[in-house]
Amino acid sequence: MRPSPTHPRIRRSLLCAVALAAVVGCGKNKAGSKAPGAAVDLEAKAAEAKKAARVGSLVELANQDLQNGRYVSAAKRAEEALAENPQSADAYAVLGAARWRAGDFAGSTEAFEKALEFDATNFGAIVGLGRNLQAAGKLEEAIEVQDRLLAKEKDQVDPMLRKLRSLYALVRPDEAIPLLDNIFKFLPADDPELPVVQAYAAFLRALEGKGKMLERTGEKGTTDAGIDARLGLKHGLAVVGGEPVRAVFLELREEAIVDPGLVKKLGLEKLGEVAMAGTDEKRDLVLLPKVAIGKVELANVPALVQPLGDYEPLLGEIPIILGRQAMHALGRITFDFRGRSLTVEPSSDAAPEGASEVPLLMLDMKVALAPAVPISIDGSDHRFFVYFGGVYQGTAAISKKHYLKSGHLPREIDDPEDPEAGLKMVYLDKVRVGDLELAGGGGLVLVNEPPDAMLGQVLGLAGFELGGYLNYAVLNDLRVTYDLPAGKAFVAR
Repeated sequence: MRPSPTHPRIRRSLLCAVALAAVVGCGKNKAGSKAPGAAVDLEAKAAEAKKAARVGSLVELANQDLQNGRYVSAAKRAEEALAENPQSADAYAVLGAARWRAGDFAGSTEAFEKALEFDATNFGAIVGLGRNLQAAGKLEEAIEVQDRLLAKEKDQVDPMLRKLRSLYALVRPDEAIPLLDNIFKFLPADDPELPVVQAYAAFLRALEGKGKMLERTGEKGTTDAGIDARLGLKHGLAVVGGEPVRAVFLELREEAIVDPGLVKKLGLEKLGEVAMAGTDEKRDLVLLPKVAIGKVELANVPALVQPLGDYEPLLGEIPIILGRQAMHALGRITFDFRGRSLTVEPSSDAAPEGASEVPLLMLDMKVALAPAVPISIDGSDHRFFVYFGGVYQGTAAISKKHYLKSGHLPREIDDPEDPEAGLKMVYLDKVRVGDLELAGGGGLVLVNEPPDAMLGQVLGLAGFELGGYLNYAVLNDLRVTYDLPAGKAFVAR
């Protein structure tokens, strides 16, 4: 087993040993009698040792609560430990993990950063902060944070896996392969992450020595845009290897996908095979020489080969799919669904004119990603993250827990229209996304627990609680910007 991130038992033993050494080695004069003030010193040291042991015990119990899914109790115990010792890095690390589980991204990040103020190489805080940075698109920073720990001890599996995740998203095979070789030395054969790492390895090894991947040129590109609100498809015209083709922008997955027919037409060479995690299925890997969106080009775009004919009835042609890797490299992508245009520009911290800014998280579910933004409903101050781009009907679908936290009464959601699926129709007077207030409209409350299969999967695999969906039905009338490298989304009418 890997060590628990906060190592409470080790820390507690060390604290007791230090306290004992202080009591034994201090407080005596040369004749062996107690020096003046020695009794006071001994009492103070004993009190400090008792306090340290109490803090260590609270942190250990909080860690156990986390492992058993009791994140509310874990956060409470961590806060009790911090009341005793406001400089406990381990308590902050557990608090950060508990807040993440509760869907509190800002609170989680703040706690991890506070832990690192007091212990710059705290294991739990570094691995946890790395995950938070990756979710917010700060992939370079996530790598740097893991390197702090790996510089101290290079053979720790968790920070290596966290660093690998960023290198895979950035598609940097020459940096990732030495790291992979080291991971395979220490990753147990029964580790559940092994199939994912093996898939990463096959993908990256096939690209070794092929030059820089996803190299972007051009400042601004514009093309047409479309959306299918029923299936959540965002698409625009692209040119791939000189061939016009519709590109579906699908941030839910990492890799690009290309149809075998286009591979044959372009005469692309097979670089290798990738076994998909959790299945016996293997897919060829090819390199698209260029993908252009208007005047912006991406050179060397890795793509898995998969039949995409099922999209033809929906789009009128067989598309390519651009996943998170390509979308991150493209920078800022704006879909003006009302104006039916798509614009690609460099990533920026500045909000587009007239747009409302919100954090955009890409929650890692190992083989897929879940985009999330915070919203509030019906004038409540309660903000919570939701899946950005749901396919339910109406403006939003809200979990029972967050609907009630937003000031509604339990009787409002009695007798759901679809008891089996747990769907209760409601009128949402307001839905606020950042500073943008959307008009009232029909919505749903998801009364089951978990609210539905997708949100349950996000919680189980990413460990982060989402409170529902902001649906494509409402995005269809907006201008929506995805800026994955900045970890931001912008919405405007």
